[in-house]
Amino acid sequence: MQIIMPIFYQKEGSRQVHTLEATGHIALVEIVRLVAGGVDVDIKVFEEDGDMALTEEVLVEVLRSKPHPKLHFHRHHELKVTVHFNGREISRTAPPSMTIHRLKQWADDKFDIDAAHAPEHVLQLSGTTERPAGSVHLGTLTQKHECRVSFDLVPNERFQG
Repeated sequence: MQIIMPIFYQKEGSRQVHTLEATGHIALVEIVRLVAGGVDVDIKVFEEDGDMALTEEVLVEVLRSKPHPKLHFHRHHELKVTVHFNGREISRTAPPSMTIHRLKQWADDKFDIDAAHAPEHVLQLSGTTERPAGSVHLGTLTQKHECRVSFDLVPNERFQG
């Protein structure tokens, strides 16, 4: 009897969290083909917040050790990420599997924002009013296969009643 397990993932071009039912012995190429709709495409697979694309061996270990693995599928190994705040700009390369939460922590550190004041600011996609949730992967925010994304660090609006 084979054990069927859910794999949760996000991918380039889709902000929703998808689910894939797989056996514990599924190959990396099979997962990529399923996510790509049966087409052979050069897509890299990352574990959520992981810095490197998964190899076959690492994928097996992730599937074996985590009851609900979270993966990210993207064409690029890394993205150029820019964050603007108070007239300053910082940039870095980041894996597409990096979450907004992790990017926000990095930006707070780089802009030297005190931990007590960090919750007063959120990341907003540059040129929009959209503020992605902390669990969103950066790779889902890229447009038309681009490998860059830009944010503004803005005050978190709080309503007082």
